[in-house]
Amino acid sequence: MDTPCFELKGSLFTLSVLQLFDNDLALLKEQLQKRIQMAPGFFNHTPFVIDLHELPEDKQDLDFVALKELLLSLSIIPVGVKGADKSLYPELEAAHLAILAEAASAQKKTKIEHEPEPAPEAEKKEEPKAPETQQIPAHRPAKIVKQTIRSGQQVYAPGGDLVVIGSVSTGAEILADGNIHIYGTLRGRALAGVRGDQSATIFCHCLQAELSSIAGIYLLSDDLPEDKIGTSVQIYLENEKLQIESI
Repeated sequence: MDTPCFELKGSLFTLSVLQLFDNDLALLKEQLQKRIQMAPGFFNHTPFVIDLHELPEDKQDLDFVALKELLLSLSIIPVGVKGADKSLYPELEAAHLAILAEAASAQKKTKIEHEPEPAPEAEKKEEPKAPETQQIPAHRPAKIVKQTIRSGQQVYAPGGDLVVIGSVSTGAEILADGNIHIYGTLRGRALAGVRGDQSATIFCHCLQAELSSIAGIYLLSDDLPEDKIGTSVQIYLENEKLQIESI
């Protein structure tokens, strides 16, 4: 028997989302170029999902081939589209873009909760079984870094929180599957919940970030409210938008 040369596995990856509000590709290119100038490292060969949920019905006549070529010309890698009407599927397939379905876990849960219980049998009655104990995945202790993260450095805390007792310099990047705590100035990039944890939070003593991200949804420095720059804040996700709150 031949030795297998590959193996198929399932995995989770955090992808950034390009939420479209208009089908004007020239305007999209202009605005993307401005964003890329602010954080070129973040956009360089970064995979993106194109989201059409907020695109008005009268503007869904997109040229997906042209959209894909536009993004690739900016070194952005479009991997798929979500929120597309089924009528657009042939065009997406022609553009070689994956069609991403919404997670059905919530719908499945609702269906199960509303299923009627089977009527008890008249002749046989079995003793109820004790519920099986669920295996709770191990949560790693927080990773603590007691120094400044300097430009060009990257620190990642897999499976838990990251605590930085120091600052994060411009050009540095910190990532965590859980929360991020920075007891100093955040000038670089902070990405929490990188495996999709939307409950993750970034706590920062002094906010001057190049980029802040929770579960793939991000804000660049130009998006920061002026009254929050240089202050102590917490950054969290609410209704798929990042919120910045003073602490």
